[in-house]
Amino acid sequence: MRGKKEVLFDYWDRRIPLLVPGETIIPAVMPFPNYVSPEKEVEKSLEAPIGAPPLKELALKAKGEKIVIAHDDPNRPAQPRRLIISTVLKILGEAGIPDEDIYLLSANGNHPKRPEAQFKAYYGDKIYPRFRSPGGNSRIIDHDCNDEKKLEKMGVSDLGDWVEANRLLCEAGLFIYCGQIIPTNWGGYTGTGVVIGLGSTRSISSTHSLEVVNHPESCHGDPRTMLYRKHKQAIMAKIESYTGKRVFYVDAILGEDAEIAQIFSGYSPEINEPTWAAADKLFGADVPQADVFIVGIPRFVAYGETSNPLISLAFAATPPRIWRNRHLLREGGVVIALTACNGQIDEHAHPSYRDVLNLFRGCHSCSDLVKYEEQFYHRDDLNFKYAFGHAYAPLHAFWLLYESQYILDRASKVIFAGVPGAQVHNAPLQLEGTGGPGAVRDLGCVPARSFDDAWKMAESIVGRSPVVVASPNYWTTPFRPFFNVV
Repeated sequence: MRGKKEVLFDYWDRRIPLLVPGETIIPAVMPFPNYVSPEKEVEKSLEAPIGAPPLKELALKAKGEKIVIAHDDPNRPAQPRRLIISTVLKILGEAGIPDEDIYLLSANGNHPKRPEAQFKAYYGDKIYPRFRSPGGNSRIIDHDCNDEKKLEKMGVSDLGDWVEANRLLCEAGLFIYCGQIIPTNWGGYTGTGVVIGLGSTRSISSTHSLEVVNHPESCHGDPRTMLYRKHKQAIMAKIESYTGKRVFYVDAILGEDAEIAQIFSGYSPEINEPTWAAADKLFGADVPQADVFIVGIPRFVAYGETSNPLISLAFAATPPRIWRNRHLLREGGVVIALTACNGQIDEHAHPSYRDVLNLFRGCHSCSDLVKYEEQFYHRDDLNFKYAFGHAYAPLHAFWLLYESQYILDRASKVIFAGVPGAQVHNAPLQLEGTGGPGAVRDLGCVPARSFDDAWKMAESIVGRSPVVVASPNYWTTPFRPFFNVV
């Protein structure tokens, strides 16, 4: 019998020790240094951008027009955003652009619009008062993916995508977008975020449809060959063709404590390859193809609490999609997610989730769900909660299932280990009717009381000497890998 080793895994609001096979591979990205003088490095990037004139030159040409600084929605770290926006504002000021001509735009995509208090905390005391006066006037704008008065229909991309985006892309004399670069199943890397962050629901549906996001050419982590990325770039090209203007991107790679480690600015697609090449060197981790993949799931992730079964599924299914060369999980392998998923859904933040899950219970696969999208798109109750209640837009739940279908199909079992029963020591009390283990089964996954129980299930499928790859802290480390399967 193989030996065991103890590893600390994320689980709810703590890290728990688990005994895993001694030969378990734990891929690690070596920590990389942050800039010593990040503000100077951001200034240098803005003075010599990739494929674009210096920002100050662009600002001088746009003088007297509206200037928009957009950014990824505030579930990304605030500190680097503050530094970048402050540096951009400094350059705009040197070009003679008055504050009243500058607008901040939160690119939320289908994510919730933010309460004013969150923007105040996000921007900080130096930026926020410049855009929000005590009298109520505000130049801080929350993107709304359903507000037709604030959206511009721009036609169809070369790949047939419906293109509709925030009207400020047309109105601005200079449009600046600040983003972050991390490995992701959506395009290989994040970055160049206008297409998703500022799209309408129908436009985002072009990239988030089941036929695109679950296409074999989208189910990997290489941005250079990914079908999803090709659609994203085609939409970007259509936006710029329609507006007659280029979007100026400022994208950062973050290191320890969410500080800036590298910065890239310029136009897309010109900025793409230099950004990806740098990220390739930082984030790659060589691993063998796994019979079993184990991932720790913390309590809070970008979409909310992982007591929500759809959120737990999405964050269990994402890492095995971020592979290159070969699939990370062999066909018929097993995924074990350490998650305190009790079936509880925050109905204020995720009002469509339970209804979508109830529909999914009666479907053979995600493909059966597609016919319900239009119905949810026109649900007045859900759209009202999105517009005025800081909720996710109605179709968001569909897309979490679509992105997860790949691993549901590839794995023999996706096991949620540590699923609470009626009570559990480190998770909220299970509400009556929320489902607990039953909610996990409704997803097509398997509940297990403990990791040991999950491991016994896995061994019955893959044998007693499987190749095991584990990411104990995938969602809580800034050094998140893509998996180079060798």
